[in-house]
Amino acid sequence: MAMIIYAYLILSVACFFCFWIAGMDWFNAINHAMATVATGGFSTSDSSFAQFDSLIIHWIAIIFMIASAAPFVLFVRLMVHKKFLFLSDTQVRGLLKIIGLTTLIISAHLMLSNQMDPLRAITMACFNLVSIITTTGFASGDFQTWGQLAWVVFFFCIFIGGCSGSTSGGIKIFRFQIFGGLVKEQLTTAIHPKAIISRRYNNKLISSEILSSSVAYIFLFAISWVSISLILALTGLDMVTSITGSATALMNVGPGLGNVIGPAGNFSSLSDTAKWALSAGMLLGRLEFLTLIVLFSSIFWRS
Repeated sequence: MAMIIYAYLILSVACFFCFWIAGMDWFNAINHAMATVATGGFSTSDSSFAQFDSLIIHWIAIIFMIASAAPFVLFVRLMVHKKFLFLSDTQVRGLLKIIGLTTLIISAHLMLSNQMDPLRAITMACFNLVSIITTTGFASGDFQTWGQLAWVVFFFCIFIGGCSGSTSGGIKIFRFQIFGGLVKEQLTTAIHPKAIISRRYNNKLISSEILSSSVAYIFLFAISWVSISLILALTGLDMVTSITGSATALMNVGPGLGNVIGPAGNFSSLSDTAKWALSAGMLLGRLEFLTLIVLFSSIFWRS
């Protein structure tokens, strides 16, 4: 635990110095470094990172957001054993592939539609996508003005979290990879009914407990998402705000979609009922559902 704390502090200090050297004043550098490594997303301005014109500052944030979304145990191994194992980790590779693919799609769309020059398109696409995927919640502009393709991509990215053992929220990468492996297994079994398949992840056998907990997590998430979306709709919010508001709260992302809670908006105009529902959703998402449900279970307190 002590080594993880050291790794966290080193990342925070390094992020602060990089921001400061790149042109931020010390106050902004400290605040944004803490918000970046914690994947918290709080900024010193309502415009978030749009207050900084420097593309270098955006790329520094991208690097540290990705680093903070990686398993911190890998930083410990780097410090103790001097081994760089990041690219050999299945979760990290999956995270980088998702970021790379979505950035390619959005930046190509921005360039082909003549909205931005190539360098700015890649920077803005990568920054905002990494911010959503790592559940940091920074914004550097209203990506809703980029077209319908951007809406669809960013909506699905709300549900993708960082790696297990990181500061990120959301549905962790390993759960998507495990479910992808299960789908592949079912397809293989359908073609070769007598095939014996070894379930492995990161060169380790996948236990039945991990599979059952992943299924339970997804099931509880779906129920919570639908329930909170219905509550938000009952308060008078439109469908886009209700659905994305529920999702962004449960995934601890930050901005949703729509004119009200999009990257250029905020949650201040929502009713008290909506804010209580979203607060409950944020707690459920951050505590991974099962933990909070167990705490409110009478069986737990009786035992």
